[in-house]
Amino acid sequence: MNGPGRRLLAGLLAAAVPACTPLVRYTDKLVDARYDRSWFTRFPATLGGTVGFVVGVPVDVAAFVPAWLVYRSQPKETRDPLSVFLFPSFVLWKVGVLVGAPFDAVEWAAWRAWQAPRPETQQEREAIELEWDSRGFYPEYPVTQVHPIPKVAP
Repeated sequence: MNGPGRRLLAGLLAAAVPACTPLVRYTDKLVDARYDRSWFTRFPATLGGTVGFVVGVPVDVAAFVPAWLVYRSQPKETRDPLSVFLFPSFVLWKVGVLVGAPFDAVEWAAWRAWQAPRPETQQEREAIELEWDSRGFYPEYPVTQVHPIPKVAP
């Protein structure tokens, strides 16, 4: 590949990498009952994810030598063998979970879109607040200012 083509490919990859985080979060929601998905969505998503991971294991074996080179090139302090050697399985697992996306769309159109949001219990709210407090920033959760206490007009 020539210089401009290589730069274009590098630019496209750099633009696509940050877009993976919402995709991974969405696939987690497809298989987790805590996110109000029914078995109608969770079963095909879980089945697709399992098949994707199993298909990825031979790819992990085939990609062992390049993965070893990547692993050895990383600093010793930050090396994580699971994230390097099982990367193909992880990607194929998440792609397999996307089998549940059409089922999720049908479930949303037929049911979830018409339901009022489930109210959070005090324990759930405290758990969410503790988690976000430990992160130190609030990019997603709506935050209501509690300090300083708002003044009430007399």
